[in-house]
Amino acid sequence: MKKFAMVKFDTSCGLTKKQIDHIKFAVKNTVSKHLPILPEPVEMALFFQGRDAWIFSWSLCAKPSLDQNISVSLEIVVKLKKEFYDCNVPKRYKFLCQVQLGQDIYQPKVSLKELAV
Repeated sequence: MKKFAMVKFDTSCGLTKKQIDHIKFAVKNTVSKHLPILPEPVEMALFFQGRDAWIFSWSLCAKPSLDQNISVSLEIVVKLKKEFYDCNVPKRYKFLCQVQLGQDIYQPKVSLKELAV
């Protein structure tokens, strides 16, 4: 894989919208396990409203290999929404993520590394 400037993670990289949506879903679930839990009343309110306290930004680190086993390298920046700044948790996280899609796009393999912010 050749390195190139960070670009937005969208269909211009050669993946379909469906593949990108499945990758984002799997990565979001994995990253969420590494984020702090907000106070219980806040978490409950968010759950019942169907919202999230975090904003995810996606950047492609290297052009994905589009062979039979698709491999994607991403940089994910996760920011706490301003309305939750009073919860006394770190406001920003950065992750480097490697995702591999095999024959079954519903079961991607996700490896994650937290980067210093």
